Amino acid sequence: MTLLRSVSILLLCAAVAACEGSAKNNHHVGGGGGGGGGEPGPPPTSDAIRPAPAKFSCDASAVPTELPLPRLSRKQLMNSLRFAVDHALPNESDAVWTKLTPILARYPTDQRTPAPGDVKGGFSRLDQSIQQTQVDVMYDLGKAVAQELTSTDARRDALLGSCASDSQTSNDRACLETFLRGWGARVLRHPLSTAEVTLFADIAGATPVDKAAVADVITTLLNSPGFLYRIEHGTTAGQPASPLSAFELAAKLSYQFWQAPPDDALWASAEDGSLLTDSGFEAQLDRMLQSPRLRGSLDEFVSEWLRLDELPSLVALRNDPIYRSFVGAQMPTDATRTAMFEDVQLSAWSTLVSGGSVSDFLNDRRSYTADPFLAGIYGVPIWDGSGAAPVIPSQSRSGLLTRAALLATGTASTRPIHKGYLVRNALLCQQVGAPPPNASDRPPAPTDRMTTRQVVTQLTSGGSCGGCHNNSINPPGFVLEGFDALGRERGVERLFNPQGQETAAPSVDTSADVWLYDSEQRVISNAAELSRMVDESQLFESCVAQHYFRFAHARVESTSGDGCLLSELESVARSGAPMADLLKTIARHPTFKQRSFQ
Repeated sequence: MTLLRSVSILLLCAAVAACEGSAKNNHHVGGGGGGGGGEPGPPPTSDAIRPAPAKFSCDASAVPTELPLPRLSRKQLMNSLRFAVDHALPNESDAVWTKLTPILARYPTDQRTPAPGDVKGGFSRLDQSIQQTQVDVMYDLGKAVAQELTSTDARRDALLGSCASDSQTSNDRACLETFLRGWGARVLRHPLSTAEVTLFADIAGATPVDKAAVADVITTLLNSPGFLYRIEHGTTAGQPASPLSAFELAAKLSYQFWQAPPDDALWASAEDGSLLTDSGFEAQLDRMLQSPRLRGSLDEFVSEWLRLDELPSLVALRNDPIYRSFVGAQMPTDATRTAMFEDVQLSAWSTLVSGGSVSDFLNDRRSYTADPFLAGIYGVPIWDGSGAAPVIPSQSRSGLLTRAALLATGTASTRPIHKGYLVRNALLCQQVGAPPPNASDRPPAPTDRMTTRQVVTQLTSGGSCGGCHNNSINPPGFVLEGFDALGRERGVERLFNPQGQETAAPSVDTSADVWLYDSEQRVISNAAELSRMVDESQLFESCVAQHYFRFAHARVESTSGDGCLLSELESVARSGAPMADLLKTIARHPTFKQRSFQ
């Protein structure tokens, strides 16, 4: 297999070398969003925040940048491998997949890198790097899949048909080529040309249906650039931009919204050409956005945008005296942590499928948990996933900002700096600068005599830290001090000595002078007022549009080259239109259906 491994690596390297380039990334500050609806929130105030100016503008002459050769993300690659196994041996795919689990675990995780100027965040899709470990593990995966699919004569025959085991040998080459035109085309996501079929079939040599020879062919195919990347040639040569073929468009749609290869219906629409018609494209787009398969993509977007994975384990400190006293009689579990993530994800999913807007997601006050501990925090019965999710009764729970996933810390300290930065950077898309080199990476914690707010203020209000913390970071975090480090509502902060004995319970101060943009600044004292300010400013809606652009395109935006699409996304997000329209705007934009070679 040494020669085969070399062929696979050369194919991979050739594809990478053939496409070079990089996006010009210009990060900026500002923006907003609008809409409303869903469950009623706190009553409006007469001192409303003015909508912020639009962040993005369209220059019709600008040329958007594109990734030169989009690599499948880890999730997309795993889904593509599962698709290949399912389509080869549908009745045995679970057993085959189980055998692959140890090798799958070795494939590197995509790394999230913050956008230029940001301290945290980023999407794993943006990791387009190639590591030697990826090449090695993918080779091992391709080899293992091939060996499993051809491990017995019966499995080989299920792949190739009866022609693989009949008494004839003259039809063996045709038998293998037919397999490549069927299964191979679906796995590589386009009909194979005669030259491609010949290239792969020649690997089998003089024994085209021998199990080992077929395994060599499958290994090479699964390590080819056409499988590992989304390669787009377009349909017109020598032009600055070329319309995508029907099959290229089908793959782009399916990986964008389902993180997987085209299903049978989408493939059929590419085969008959209907996908290239306006009505056929819209029919497929609507079908895909109404499918439960969309949820995986939406969950990934929401989780990475809101940095949910930054919440540590809720049980790591279970033996710490202070944490045990803080939590009380019932300790949360790691299942509770997962439930907190799902509560946010299901809020987004429920908003999307019910026709709600971006603003509705921000203000959604329903609980989506079956976890008893989390349901107890919200004061609602558990939700079994059927029927309407229960509305959280407390008016202090204003929606997204007060979901436990964004409030809990895994410690007894509330971490207002972390929350303030999350609001500024993830929800408003505002940059606040990097911390000084000598800044501690340990979050300030309350003492037995000083509250969290007092400690944070003492540490950050002066010197080089004061400007950012006093004006931008700390105020939103202080407003959220009405919730403890598990997300429970509170009016006092219980302080403990190192032995876990309560020493004091001073009232919590949640008042803060919160600046949003320009002259829009208010003194507020609760999370509901903060949510209202964020929503009325429309900064949140513009920020969602900006983050979804990054997720969809696997790169940071160029404010000049991408302004037209960003402006459309921002307009949709601010308009109160259904959140699904934000996703549709990506696919309907002319740049989605073409490949730029500029």
